[in-house]
Amino acid sequence: MPLVVRKASLSDKEQVLELFSRLPSRHRTDEYKVDQTISSSIYHKILENPVLGVVLVAELDSKLLGVITLSYPVAIRSGGHYARIEEYIVDEDSRGMGVGGKLLDEAIKEARSMSCFDLQVNNPSDLGKPLYLKRGFHDGGEYWRLKL
Repeated sequence: MPLVVRKASLSDKEQVLELFSRLPSRHRTDEYKVDQTISSSIYHKILENPVLGVVLVAELDSKLLGVITLSYPVAIRSGGHYARIEEYIVDEDSRGMGVGGKLLDEAIKEARSMSCFDLQVNNPSDLGKPLYLKRGFHDGGEYWRLKL
C-alpha cells in the first residue's frame, strides 16, 4: 500500500499526539509545555472547526509517519486569510522516504484551496529548510513565506 497524505480524523489523535511529543527540544520549553488533555481538546477543536486550520497526516500501512498542521489567521492588510504551518514532524525512522515533501505539498494545496494569500512558517528547522526552498519559500527574516 502506498503512502497516503490525508486530513486527520478523530481516530488518529493518539498517533498524532505521540508524534508531537517527539518534536525537537527547541519546541518544548517550559513556556510551550502543554499537557495531553489540552492538546487533545485543541485537536478536537481544529477537526470540528476547519476554518481554524487543518491537521494533515502521512500514513503507511495504518501507521502515521508524519503530521503537518496549518492555522488560518486573517489579516486586514491582505484582505483575508493566510496559512501558517504550526507543527510539522516526520518520524525519525521515516525520514528520507519523501514523507516530509508529500506533507508539505499537500499543505500548500490545502492553503490554496482555502484561498489563502500566502503560506508562512516561523523559524524552520535545518531539516525543513531544503524542502521549503525547493517549493519556492523565501526567507523573510522572522518567518519564511510562499506567495500563493
